[in-house]
Amino acid sequence: MKILYLMGAGHVGSTVIDVVVGAQPRIESLGEAWKLPNAWAAPDTDRPCACGVAIPACPFWHDVRKVWAERVGDDDVAAYVAGMLRFQGGRSAWPRLLANRLRPSAAFRDYLRRNRALYEAVVQVGGKPVIVESSLSPRRALALASTPGIDLHLVHLVRDGRGVIWSHRNPAKAKLRRSFRPAPTAQITRYWISANLQSAYVSRCLPPERRMRLRYEDFAADPEAALARIGTFLGEDLSGLLTAERAIRQPAPVRHTPGGNRVRLLREVQVRADAGWVDHLPAADRALFWRWAGWLARRYGYEARTPA
Repeated sequence: MKILYLMGAGHVGSTVIDVVVGAQPRIESLGEAWKLPNAWAAPDTDRPCACGVAIPACPFWHDVRKVWAERVGDDDVAAYVAGMLRFQGGRSAWPRLLANRLRPSAAFRDYLRRNRALYEAVVQVGGKPVIVESSLSPRRALALASTPGIDLHLVHLVRDGRGVIWSHRNPAKAKLRRSFRPAPTAQITRYWISANLQSAYVSRCLPPERRMRLRYEDFAADPEAALARIGTFLGEDLSGLLTAERAIRQPAPVRHTPGGNRVRLLREVQVRADAGWVDHLPAADRALFWRWAGWLARRYGYEARTPA
């Protein structure tokens, strides 16, 4: 199976890229696929599938679960969720994940088997041979890299950390999420550094022809060129996915993305730069980020001065 995995910090435009790439007829868009087993484990959840209905009521995911259970040999979703939490659920999972890459335990092999069966079921039910996933987690990426039979193509997706801070703290989000509470700039900066260093480590675990780095700013500035680069890397034709207005060409495909931001629920998706931080992020926040993370941001081609 060929999987294009988008990895990095959150709020880097991964859902937009996932949806755009998933508009190619041979590619299934899974978004944040790690959220699916949790939805299976809670049949009364109202988490929506991108097709517009709750995941438990979606015919696509109903069929995928049936095929998944047949491949695994049981329908023990709880065991799948437990394995996912153990080997990719947080920073404490790193020691277990690294140790099991060297000497796989029975629990690790069982998790990889259940995880791989999910992708096999998606390919069988959807009929598309390629998957794009934007779960972002470096730990999940390393687990996929450890799974036999998966042709993993890894994209380390980067965005200017000041843009990430603004996306986390944008007051407009309060209108969309009743539980919205902006995180402190220092916390987001530490997260940005950690997520990118972890992603860099996982990238080095793959051969050069199976890894690439992409800045979201470059994708937003010239999506056609970025898609051509991804297409060459993936071995798939990604030309003609966008109109001159940088929107997905119609008719937009029906997606069954189980997780990601609200973009996954839209039929009309347009690529935008989203550089609101340049005008609205306070100078003190920009300075704090650069003082702590400028050394890493420079490696990705960002500068201390505000872009014109």
